[in-house]
Amino acid sequence: MLRDAGCVEEQLRAAAPDGVDVVIDQLKAAVAVARSGVRVALIGALAGQLGDAPAIGIGPMALITRSITLRGAPLFDHLDIVPEWTGLFGRRLRDGTLSFLRTVPKVLDQAPRALRELMAGRRTGTVHVEL
Repeated sequence: MLRDAGCVEEQLRAAAPDGVDVVIDQLKAAVAVARSGVRVALIGALAGQLGDAPAIGIGPMALITRSITLRGAPLFDHLDIVPEWTGLFGRRLRDGTLSFLRTVPKVLDQAPRALRELMAGRRTGTVHVEL
């Protein structure tokens, strides 16, 4: 799903006309098109880490009537897999089988501007500074 490609719920309905089985992000839209009995892992709480967590805005009836389960999945519950994940993540980035949106300023003095732009919503993904 693309942030600037229109309504996320409509994008999800088009991509998964029979409903979604797995939800990682875009919780409100995904719950609207989730299959009955889906389990949702809540991850990626960057907004909460930055002190600006928005309300999710999900009505309880959607959760109740379709037996949807929400569960937090914090990293500290799975510290034993961090080394494995870090190795796999790095390998996949290097070999090109994994990609994600990121900004890579080439010099350190560009990092503050890139972070400000990220926080203002002008960038998506992560900001990595190449030293």
